[in-house]
Amino acid sequence: MFIVNAIRVLVKGEFNRNVLTLMTGTGLAQLIPLGVTPILSRLYNPEQFGVFALFTATVSSLAAVVTGRYELAIMLPRKNADAINVAALSIAICFITSTILLIAAWTLNDRISTALGNSAICTWLYFVPLAVLLNGIYSNLNYWSNRNKLYRIMAHRRVLQSGGTSAVQIALGFLRTDAGGLVIGSIFGQALASAMMANIIFRHNRNIWRVIDKRKTLVLAKRYISCVKFLVPAHVLSALAVQLPAVFVTANFGLSAAGYYLFAERLVGMPVSLVSASIGDVFRQKMAESYTAGNHCRKNFVSTLWKLVAISTPPFSLCLFFSPLVFAHLFGERWRVAGEYAQLMCPMFYFRFISNPLSLVAIIAQKNRFEFLWQAGLLMCLLLVTAIHYFVDLDAKDFILGFVAVSAIFDLINLAASYMFACAGDLRLQKPQSS
Repeated sequence: MFIVNAIRVLVKGEFNRNVLTLMTGTGLAQLIPLGVTPILSRLYNPEQFGVFALFTATVSSLAAVVTGRYELAIMLPRKNADAINVAALSIAICFITSTILLIAAWTLNDRISTALGNSAICTWLYFVPLAVLLNGIYSNLNYWSNRNKLYRIMAHRRVLQSGGTSAVQIALGFLRTDAGGLVIGSIFGQALASAMMANIIFRHNRNIWRVIDKRKTLVLAKRYISCVKFLVPAHVLSALAVQLPAVFVTANFGLSAAGYYLFAERLVGMPVSLVSASIGDVFRQKMAESYTAGNHCRKNFVSTLWKLVAISTPPFSLCLFFSPLVFAHLFGERWRVAGEYAQLMCPMFYFRFISNPLSLVAIIAQKNRFEFLWQAGLLMCLLLVTAIHYFVDLDAKDFILGFVAVSAIFDLINLAASYMFACAGDLRLQKPQSS
């Protein structure tokens, strides 16, 4: 219902076609691992999946900060030559930090594996720097493709990465008896997708690297230094805010409540991320273009806002009223509680679906300090909800409701601020400019 409703809205106009292209690629990319899960579950045991989950969590945490978040600035310069220099800066930082991680993996392997609480991860810590490096390179290629509206390449990359990862994981599952197949498959998929994107980009821009200039790169590093100062710590705070509810539910209400919570979050959150992220990628490019030109920022913001509202309101209304019944009918009566959790989380996902793509305006407008303060405020309020539990003795549903209320309020704040940034983008170039 959610996807069908989205497709009905996203069928006309360049913006909508680009969203549909990305949504299709992302959807297929998510279906592949779901399809091979029954096979992988017979080739690997839960402990091996646990090692892989720890490896993935480590890589994800590091990959988002090792570039200094400069890849987010690739969309911002007026000239492609400047954007290439920003990408070169980001990749250079990624190489340096990945080298430092490699040294740390070799010299502190035992200590790191002990700190992570899993000795089986020690062998695969040596692969973390490579995975982080590939992730950083891919991220830069992805933003470059986004800047230049190469949405078919982005969609094909996602399917290729997912397919390559799954194929290698299955093949190595027959040859190995450890988590290596899962780890190596993941790295192979990332490398394959990055190589495909790089090949296509360089084939159509053979002289792309000739415009890289060391002095220009340093100038751009200074211009976009707020990415390092504010977006890196903002990402760390965001990661903590995302993990906090699940960790708290597990610690205070048991594994059963945590299982219901994660099941509901995954089932409702997956289609939300699929459509919202696709709209966000296309909106980012269009808004960056408008902001640079100094016009149509508010128009694009409001137009995208109404699309998001039109797509999301019907399915989330159904989710709000019928989640317990649907969960019990589809997954069995024992999952009714997960449906009740989904019902409680529905407002949060609704506002998140709308605000996430539109909040990209803050980065485009270089309001990175606001992004950091917003993430810090969100985390502090979530911690306040957890602290209240120890005085009032909340049950699981009360805690989830408090968490949802805080998240929804902060999403509305983010939405309002993003609207103001978009309006300011239209006024920006109407002021007298000095040459």
